[in-house]
Amino acid sequence: MDPITLGASVTTILLSNVGQKLIAKAADPEKVASGVSWLFQAVSHFFKIRKKQSPADTTLVPPPAPTVVPATNEAGSTPTPSSSPVSAGRGAVRLKALDEFTAEQLEQEITSLLKQIDTYLGNLRFEEEKAAFHGGASQAPVYVRNMIRLQQREVGRRLVRLNAAINKAYGVSAPDLDLMAAALEE
Repeated sequence: MDPITLGASVTTILLSNVGQKLIAKAADPEKVASGVSWLFQAVSHFFKIRKKQSPADTTLVPPPAPTVVPATNEAGSTPTPSSSPVSAGRGAVRLKALDEFTAEQLEQEITSLLKQIDTYLGNLRFEEEKAAFHGGASQAPVYVRNMIRLQQREVGRRLVRLNAAINKAYGVSAPDLDLMAAALEE
């Protein structure tokens, strides 16, 4: 299973359904989509290094900068920042020096998560086809709508776990995926 293709499916299917919820949480759907894209590029990079298709010192582009949600002070107004927000590491990203056991464990965890994401996406497509049979998700029976939401939530949870695994491997992670997972939980 190609991580880049799977990432494109996640971006297309999942983010098209939660765009408005992300906007309500002050997250830019395009930034979240670029974070998901980076995550699957990192997975692909990890597998290429593990399979010796790329040298271990091959660099990866850094993840996009996280969305900065302005905080409000006690008076309810937004304070003006005195300096620019700290962004994710802007330098090239390299795989951490991992011992073989840890690298193998991460590879197994990432492979398992990719299989789970693929399964939940298949289930989501199936439930969306059921909803289309009823005239769309808004007219589908409650159990179909609930199954669609369940599949979306499970994909979001797996993305957060995949992001944590990539953080273990690279020391950086895709930003804003927690906002997407929170939007899917609603």
